Amino acid sequence: MGNERILLTNGTVIDGTGRPPLHHTSIEIVNGRFGTITQHSNIHGRTGYDSATTVIDLEGLFIVPGFIHTHAHTSFKYIQNKPLHGYHTEYLAVCLAEGITTIRDEGMTTAASIEEVVTHTRQLESGAFPRILTSGKVFTAPGGYGGQEPIGVGSADEARLKVREVLGQGIHFIKTALEDGYDSATAGLPQLNQEILEAICQEARSMGAYVSAHVTSARNLQILVDAGISDAAHMVYDRLDDQLIRQMVSVSIRIVPTLTVLQMFQDKFGAPLLEQGLDNVRRFIQAGGEIGLGDDFIEEAPPWYRAGMPWKEIQLLGQAGLSPMQIIMAATSSGAKICRLDHELGTIETGKRADLLVVGGDPLADINNLRQVNWVMKDGKIVSKLH
Repeated sequence: MGNERILLTNGTVIDGTGRPPLHHTSIEIVNGRFGTITQHSNIHGRTGYDSATTVIDLEGLFIVPGFIHTHAHTSFKYIQNKPLHGYHTEYLAVCLAEGITTIRDEGMTTAASIEEVVTHTRQLESGAFPRILTSGKVFTAPGGYGGQEPIGVGSADEARLKVREVLGQGIHFIKTALEDGYDSATAGLPQLNQEILEAICQEARSMGAYVSAHVTSARNLQILVDAGISDAAHMVYDRLDDQLIRQMVSVSIRIVPTLTVLQMFQDKFGAPLLEQGLDNVRRFIQAGGEIGLGDDFIEEAPPWYRAGMPWKEIQLLGQAGLSPMQIIMAATSSGAKICRLDHELGTIETGKRADLLVVGGDPLADINNLRQVNWVMKDGKIVSKLH
């Protein structure tokens, strides 16, 4: 790659760790990664730059780690009841422009093959899109919940074999589902048993991967937590028991709340779900739990779903009592932990990939200032510049 050096000067850094902002700060970026990060006593703290270094003065601007969207469906899905063969690239481009540099795809729903989704994912790597982590098809019981052609496994041995197979093909993590139905169309679906769920989780761990789980009830979440999942892909719709919260926190099992789903179901069908979801999130955070930012995006559906930054989800997290700093951490450092990439992403720290967004207002004063995106950087390259 050569010795590419960029120096960002005079900005205010909100580094994603939860530490107070660093004012008048310089950030070196070398070959796509963060180098030395230096706070100065005033905005003119550093002079005498190497002529080979690109210097960008960010006086008056705020620097935040690139956001991680931990629950979206970006490829091989149905949009307005029509199958999308490949990735929804228009959506991805808007996400990157608004500051989302990594997206975790939580499962394809069409009958496409694992080979196809892996091939398309690799083809996107060189484009101006967020990096994509994909789970491919959902692991479920034969005939169970999980899209058009999920991976139905009927025994622990079959589960282990299929986990090895899809991870060997290039899938980044395993998605499973424990859903016996939440409407008339899905009621009474077959479910995986404890032995098979444990086999899925153990095999994924043995291959250096992890398991994310679709779940909507506390009873099923308890089964999944006991089986060894890494994260719940939704906040449950009923009450999340305090004892289960303590168990999850003790072993660092995280949740992507997708409160937007609860808001949509409540608005469209009158299902009184949101207040319980907000309370569950509030108590989970108060107990020391960590959450990610994700809204289960499939297609645009105003006013709940839009292309780009999941603003409805951000608003609902604020409604659950999260501060702007907590929301930023959910979208950065906690998101990186959920994706098992916290050694590479999620915070502005020396050695990590240089993913960031620069905004014109202080997001800690008002989270809506994140809308004032000046530009976005991914892997040390400015990939979107709006102003």
